[in-house]
Amino acid sequence: MKKLRFLSIIAFILMSFFLVSCSLPTNDDMYYAPDTSEGYFGSDYKGGSVSPSSPDSSFEDAMTGEPGATDEIISDNQGPLPGQITAAAWSDHKNYDFWCSLFKSDQENNKGLFSDFFTNLNAYNTTINTQKMITVKITDNQIPAINLPVTIKNDSYTFSALTNVSGIAYLFLPIDASFPYTIEYNNSSYELSEYTNETIELSTSLPQTKPNDYGLDLMFVIDTTGSMGDELSYLKSEVKDVIESIDTKNDIRLSLLFYRDEGDQYVTRFFDFTTNIDEQIANINNQRSSGGGDFPEAVDVALDLAINQATWNEYSNKILIHVLDAPPHNSKQNINLFASSILTASKKGIRIIPVASSGIDKWTEFLLRTEALITGGTYTYITNHSGIGGNHIDATVESVTVEYLNDMLVRLINQYYTGVETEPIPFDQIQKQ
Repeated sequence: MKKLRFLSIIAFILMSFFLVSCSLPTNDDMYYAPDTSEGYFGSDYKGGSVSPSSPDSSFEDAMTGEPGATDEIISDNQGPLPGQITAAAWSDHKNYDFWCSLFKSDQENNKGLFSDFFTNLNAYNTTINTQKMITVKITDNQIPAINLPVTIKNDSYTFSALTNVSGIAYLFLPIDASFPYTIEYNNSSYELSEYTNETIELSTSLPQTKPNDYGLDLMFVIDTTGSMGDELSYLKSEVKDVIESIDTKNDIRLSLLFYRDEGDQYVTRFFDFTTNIDEQIANINNQRSSGGGDFPEAVDVALDLAINQATWNEYSNKILIHVLDAPPHNSKQNINLFASSILTASKKGIRIIPVASSGIDKWTEFLLRTEALITGGTYTYITNHSGIGGNHIDATVESVTVEYLNDMLVRLINQYYTGVETEPIPFDQIQKQ
């Protein structure tokens, strides 16, 4: 009887694990061409069929911040210590020639790694292109003009961004750009007659009515589906440590948004900006991973809510850290909502720092690097060096420094808030207590 009872318990544990886990793609499942008729991977995808998510269905529940009626919340106040997950950061703005090389065919006419992904992204008329970047730096008496709206336009195209703490705005033109374009800023304009990859330096005179201390609006948008279960308890500790580390340095407001997918206990669980950091840390403690069921998740719905519904401060430095391991569903509706959200983020000056977790594919990497480029953010990804979680694919980048995730995020947040860049410290040079 004891043996039978033991076997029954083991069977129950295995079944429970199976039910909350999200199916991940194998190498054979990697997506390289659009197929709108059968969802993200087509009918052969091993995770099951995919239905486009509705961008409107989650907003009513999302704004309450309440879980579903049957969604158990498990408090995790005694989680693992922070400073264990390893990660790396890569700036495609600083390595822009390398980024553009990923779209070009080689001498044997083999396609660039991201060329098909770019074709798919634009098959839905998203107007997203990251292969013609214009960098503009605006100063007032050699002082960076911060949070200044900048627009590049002609009769058929418009792209808008806000300058960052260094006075820099990243603008993007369509792949078939037809010159001239006009750059407009603070009631001034600059005529651009041809494409240039050199920084365009402009000057202006700003009014003295803006606040001197812009403060920091920090939002974490986190995928909490079943496939995140291998890392979520560690990530919660890392996120809490990041928040507590920057709280003593900066005047911050904090917002949280957790998301899953259509048909789960919730699609989004949203906690708007507040200065009550302890309350938000308690909200992080009360999250667990569940649901999902297929590879893509409600990424587009989450970003739409985060960027368009949250009460971002107009004058703040705005950072959105997006932690995830899967792309949005591949339909016209979902991809357009994703694209329009990151274009709006650029216009509002919301810098997105994606954190790619275990299980992503190259399509997801392309999308995350695109959202970082468009918004003036930085692409980051978790690595295998810590041994935590499932396998993490190597990003298609050049040399990087592998550091601890919490240290990396604090470093990037402080950089975006102060404009002062510090060198990353390799994780194996840090003495653990």
